[in-house]
Amino acid sequence: MGIAHFQLTGGALMNREEFAKRIYWARIIWIAGIINPSMMLPQLYQLWSTGIAQGISLGTLGIIIFIQGAFSVHGFFIRDRLVMISNGLACIMSALTAIVVFFLR
Repeated sequence: MGIAHFQLTGGALMNREEFAKRIYWARIIWIAGIINPSMMLPQLYQLWSTGIAQGISLGTLGIIIFIQGAFSVHGFFIRDRLVMISNGLACIMSALTAIVVFFLR
């Protein structure tokens, strides 16, 4: 049994595509694709409402922006619209957060 097969408790084997279909992976990844760009909203809201940027690392935000941007470009190259758009929007949200932090300091 290789990494591409999964064994169920009943003993039946299935490949990764069958397993993904069984756990509704397409739906799960769409939900994750929606959550990804919105993960910075609470931080952005707190920054705007309090005006306090203490404790937020611009270095960490820079790394997050780089990774999200890289995965957005990766989505373009592999022709995966969800990966490209979700990570592109997440990159924009993280960049907006970094800009607000920069101006509040």
